[in-house]
Amino acid sequence: MKKFLIILLSFVLFVFPEDLILVSIYPFYDVVKDISGKYYRVESLVPPKADYHVYELTPRELIKLYRAKVVFVSGVPLGEWEEKVEKIAKGKVYSLSKGIELITYGHEELGKDPHFWVSPKRMLKVAKNVEEALTETFKKNFSENYKNVEQELKKLDEAYTKTLSKCEYKKFGAVHGAFGYLAKDYGLEQVLLREEHGHGDISPSELKKLVKLIKKKEIKVVLIPKGVHSKFAEILKETYNITVYEVNVKIIPEEEGDNYYKIMERNLKVLKEALKCG
Repeated sequence: MKKFLIILLSFVLFVFPEDLILVSIYPFYDVVKDISGKYYRVESLVPPKADYHVYELTPRELIKLYRAKVVFVSGVPLGEWEEKVEKIAKGKVYSLSKGIELITYGHEELGKDPHFWVSPKRMLKVAKNVEEALTETFKKNFSENYKNVEQELKKLDEAYTKTLSKCEYKKFGAVHGAFGYLAKDYGLEQVLLREEHGHGDISPSELKKLVKLIKKKEIKVVLIPKGVHSKFAEILKETYNITVYEVNVKIIPEEEGDNYYKIMERNLKVLKEALKCG
């Protein structure tokens, strides 16, 4: 019996180590993991492929939240589940949007846009926030890891700046307003095609209104988050001959060894083709 209890305790400590670090959503995972280093276990609270706007935390995730030494949240409400984070978390909770100038979805009443990770320029500030939070919590020096991450993000930022400065199309339509920070930071214009945040199905009557708006605004290309409104994208392409491109806004791993940096590089290739850049 004693041996069994020792094995069980060892298993619990492995699954829920004392120095567990949680990130609220997957887009921040790689930056936090790379800065914290190999001696800490980093996990995404919400699974990568889940819709974090309507997600419900499982009992296992609530236990992780209670056990985590540090929890990183976006700082901009992504769903009702986020209200539980500070109430349940035993460790320190840090906002990754600290010091970042937040923008709205296009209309003030729609609230702040949480998708600042879509801009590498904003992620530079996120990385600094992570380093400062980890240093404060663990009383250790994470500067070397931070500098490596900063270098990777600066390379991304420079690539985005160079590529998107040479685009034939500076304006694009967006059904889901997830490209606001990208547009603001790299000299583009996002035209929000829906009054809401862009969630939910698109009815036939709304589709007709969207097509009229696209033509009225003389929009040459529409960007949508990958995996969202795929049927809508297909109809726009086949029925109305409107160019639509999908961008991996949620930073969902698609290939072996995928991470934030690789996915953002592929996103840039999509943007280059969509906006006819250089």
